[in-house]
Amino acid sequence: MRLENQSPTDCIIDYALGLEYYHLPQETINFLKIHVLDTLGAIVAGSKADVSARLLQLLIEWGGNPEGTILVYNKKVPLINAAWINSTMARGYDFESIMPKGATHAPASIIPAALAFSEYSKHKKGKPINGEDFLTSIALGLDLNFRLRVAGGSATAMGGGWLAETFAPIAIAALGGKLLGFNRDKIRNAMGIAYNQCFGNYGAVVGEGGSYLAQVSQGLGTKAGVLSVLLADRGFTASKEDIIEGKWGLYNMYGNGEYDPSLLLDRLGKDYDHLIPIVKRYPGCGGLQNAVATALEIVSEGIRPEEISKVRIKVSELNYYQLVHGRGKPSFPSEILWNERFAVAIAFAKKRFSLYEINENVLKDQQVIRLFEKIEVTPDESLKGEELEMEVVTMNGKVCRKEKKTLPPMTDLEVVQKFKSCLKFSLPSIPEERIDEIISVLDNLNKIEDMSEIFKLFRGEEL
Repeated sequence: MRLENQSPTDCIIDYALGLEYYHLPQETINFLKIHVLDTLGAIVAGSKADVSARLLQLLIEWGGNPEGTILVYNKKVPLINAAWINSTMARGYDFESIMPKGATHAPASIIPAALAFSEYSKHKKGKPINGEDFLTSIALGLDLNFRLRVAGGSATAMGGGWLAETFAPIAIAALGGKLLGFNRDKIRNAMGIAYNQCFGNYGAVVGEGGSYLAQVSQGLGTKAGVLSVLLADRGFTASKEDIIEGKWGLYNMYGNGEYDPSLLLDRLGKDYDHLIPIVKRYPGCGGLQNAVATALEIVSEGIRPEEISKVRIKVSELNYYQLVHGRGKPSFPSEILWNERFAVAIAFAKKRFSLYEINENVLKDQQVIRLFEKIEVTPDESLKGEELEMEVVTMNGKVCRKEKKTLPPMTDLEVVQKFKSCLKFSLPSIPEERIDEIISVLDNLNKIEDMSEIFKLFRGEEL
């Protein structure tokens, strides 16, 4: 409850200082474990993405103090750079769990940040972070990242132009301060420094050529949040002006001056239903999932790709501008992840759409290219979110129409199978005999005494 004359920033700090593991409902803890499992799986698979190799080479060239571990590669770099690339790898194939109502990619920022702080606390403070505290900090970070983005409504959530990682630094500052035992003033300073670094928008990410930046930008938001905590820990300060409702506060700057305080502050520490994980069945943007699933359903019913004459798809306006408008044939594999027409063409041609289809060879596949040229996607204002209508016309005039609103959630078994497939896909590879051990450890995450030991489990074999 917000007290009279209490600023939103103070409410958030009170929440961060007061939250304990035993406050979390068991259902929420289960949600968190799925987010951790799926995001770590995406990081491991994402180690093989082209963007990861490029960024790894750059960070190794830069060098610096070996403070933080790059997952899978087991390389040591400055902590903020380790957080940057681990978060970027989570988006390497855009395959990590996301959150509903426009919060989307918060886990890819929050979980790598919490892992970074577990190393920092162990090696710089001499205090290991246990599993319960780790999960508590993730609940705090995901909750705040969700609330900060959706509270601004259409100006800050989906379609508003700002990304989930725009708001991640503030959430990371709060969770980092919580994990490291900061007092009220220190958390305030970390959040103020983080607000100074909020950034990231659709402008350079959505559209042809923007895919690399979508991946790197995810990590930059994480890096900014971790850096804010490290600066606050060294005594750097920020203005005590409220970063939410102050003259130059968050929603004046990022939300057209409007926001819903209830979405940000109501039931803090009591309501975590919005942390429910959305686990993707296919690599790529959440907006691709329905289209790929529908294409696979159609080919499973007997329509052969060589029979297809025309494909017409209607999607929501937001889906169109994110995944279709201005997007021609992809120039490199990561562009497939945000190209609805090409992803659907692959699904029709290959009768599957997995990590193994995101490669250079598929960009040259003539059957895929021919199908891509036959696919027409148009926006329809009557459709919302991921809703779509797909019509396939064959050479002999047969018409197949499908409508899809949402995909059913993945079962627990499917989530585990996906995780295993990600670990087997990685580069360097994770030894297969270690995979069951990893799953068991993550299932009992709350019992871990030192979270920094997690990095050893995800160490890949030497190339």
